[in-house]
Amino acid sequence: MSAVRFLVADSSPALQTFARNLITGYGFEPAWVAVASTPEAALASAREQAPHFLLTDCFSKEQTTGLQLAAEVKKGTPDLRWALMSARLDEELDTLARNAGAMFQLAKPFAAADIKTAMGKALEQWGQDNHEVGRRMPGYRRPRAVPVVPVVPDVPAYKAGDYVEYQGVRDTVRHVIFRRGELVVQLSNVSGMVPATKLRKL
Repeated sequence: MSAVRFLVADSSPALQTFARNLITGYGFEPAWVAVASTPEAALASAREQAPHFLLTDCFSKEQTTGLQLAAEVKKGTPDLRWALMSARLDEELDTLARNAGAMFQLAKPFAAADIKTAMGKALEQWGQDNHEVGRRMPGYRRPRAVPVVPVVPDVPAYKAGDYVEYQGVRDTVRHVIFRRGELVVQLSNVSGMVPATKLRKL
């Protein structure tokens, strides 16, 4: 089982605890959920153990904002999924976050049902590309592997007794074998197997 690491960055211990409980409620291990109270602490945590999902406050009054935090963390984890929470969520910030790839934006204060719904939808969407996430979602079905069909070389059919020419010399086919995706032939006067593509049927 591969770890799916989360990082919750928010100054409120209560929100950190709520978010951790929400995430572990889906079956993710508590050890996979890190928390940080400042952008600087979040960056330090991300450098130590790159998260796959970042849930961050906007930190609009901090030197490093939530948008900048997401951008920095994404440098170490290009496939980072993230979401933004903010007490100052206006149309401009909403657009900036969406354009930066946020899976959702929540305006504070929000009800527990709001973040549960937003997080659930984000995990369901993410789960379409990540089995470890998807298998924890209701109704998830793991995609079936597409069977690999061997490609049979486009060469003439040979059988024992056929006369062929190999390297300018006439010979007789003794055995025909399809081996590791290649048709090979054993000749009467040649040791070893010869690729059928090197023969000319007479």
